[in-house]
Amino acid sequence: MTFKDFEDFLLSEKCFKSHDVSIIREGGLQDQIDTLHYWDYQSQMAKHLAEEKVTIKVEQMERHWKFDDRTIHLFYNPKSGPTFDEHTDPVDVIIEVKAGSKSMDVNGTVIILAVGDKLSIPAGTKHKALNFERALIASHGIGDTETLNRIHQND
Repeated sequence: MTFKDFEDFLLSEKCFKSHDVSIIREGGLQDQIDTLHYWDYQSQMAKHLAEEKVTIKVEQMERHWKFDDRTIHLFYNPKSGPTFDEHTDPVDVIIEVKAGSKSMDVNGTVIILAVGDKLSIPAGTKHKALNFERALIASHGIGDTETLNRIHQND
């Protein structure tokens, strides 16, 4: 998926209807995009893309890419965009670079990834995205059965 593909998908009615979308703003704070009207959603997302001040997170991408054994969140960050603080995840995570380049701090070691690269982060490992450059990444939560069950119940 290229940056253009992502922008087209993000602004689509399919994304609006089928995916949870949020923004990550300064301080790693996450705000859910919660609007009833597609035109309002589209306007907000176009503004965020143009301003390049927030990171955009799209959930339930496992539906789009037809995976049933993991959750997938897609993150778009502008250069120097906000990110979550250092954290751990309860499941193994694979970071996959779709466009741009991504630097990750994993247990104090900086790892630089290019398009097509994948990084496996075991459950419980401290990590943080470093948004030095514009990037589009997929974060695969391997075996995230709790979230998958919740998604299936809401379908």
